[in-house]
Amino acid sequence: MPVVNQLVAWARSVSAGVPRSAVRAAGAALATLTTLFVVLEIVRQWDELTAVVRTANPWWLVVSGLVFAVGEVAYAFAWPATLRRAGHPVAPGAAGAAFLVTQSAKFVPGSVWQHVGRIGTSERLGVPKRVVAGSMVVEVASSVAAALFLAGVVGTVVPLVVDDPGPAWRAVELAAAVAAVVVVPEIGRRVAGRVGGSPLIERGPLAVIVAWHVAVWATYGVGAGMLSIGLGGPLWPAVGAFTFSWVCGLVVVGAPAGLGVREAVMAASLTPVAGADVALAVTVGSRAVWTVVQLAGAGVGVAFLSRRRARSAGEEPAASAAPDDAAPPVPC
Repeated sequence: MPVVNQLVAWARSVSAGVPRSAVRAAGAALATLTTLFVVLEIVRQWDELTAVVRTANPWWLVVSGLVFAVGEVAYAFAWPATLRRAGHPVAPGAAGAAFLVTQSAKFVPGSVWQHVGRIGTSERLGVPKRVVAGSMVVEVASSVAAALFLAGVVGTVVPLVVDDPGPAWRAVELAAAVAAVVVVPEIGRRVAGRVGGSPLIERGPLAVIVAWHVAVWATYGVGAGMLSIGLGGPLWPAVGAFTFSWVCGLVVVGAPAGLGVREAVMAASLTPVAGADVALAVTVGSRAVWTVVQLAGAGVGVAFLSRRRARSAGEEPAASAAPDDAAPPVPC
């Protein structure tokens, strides 16, 4: 793939020539933009969120939020697990918190800024930028594979393109789901090796990471399913609709967090089994609940990193004072 090689070489040359001050300035600008678009996202979804709170069964709504939170934490810790299996062990808490904080940048138009922000954390984590970039390639590939696998197992995709799918179409969908969970991560592994300059992760550890992401996206899907039950809809169709719509939203790069695309696909997937009104409520509600969970996770991540930074700053003066307090050398 000569084009990929040229792009990778160009990215390395550009990143090598960027001064550290420029990286910090870009990080500050990204943080400012993220804050702005997060506020706009809250304002945009406020009416939808309050409508879901009024409409849904409150217990199912709480359960949905808790399940989404479990999925978010599991997703955050999947990244340090990937880095560890790539030969770069990092503190899980610091890397997970960095993941949670930078995820909020997904609301900035472009759908790539959360990844840019995470590459900016490489210096603090002590991991080369190219390895961080490669690990995110593995992460995206594993997530896409997991989401497609779950959608195929549930039976979400074929009914969108075939009016009356029979057993043969169902078999094709299951075979495609298995193929996706095998082929897509392998493609990601090879691309990650090119980005990182050397093989990043072996197939055995990759299988563990893919299984981890299947669990993550199954948890997210169940979170949407819990909300669906609270709104009078089905469980399993909501799982598949949520995961498949996320993949569709990811493909459209310009849409912030897949905005618009995800809603259209998820509503279309759920309408035949839940009715248009319930499908729309679950679609809008699941995005609103997930957004709240992600913003809460970003807040927890900021608090964790700030506390860690303050603790490190307090330890540095003590370490520098240690030689003065030490006993003088004994003369020979």
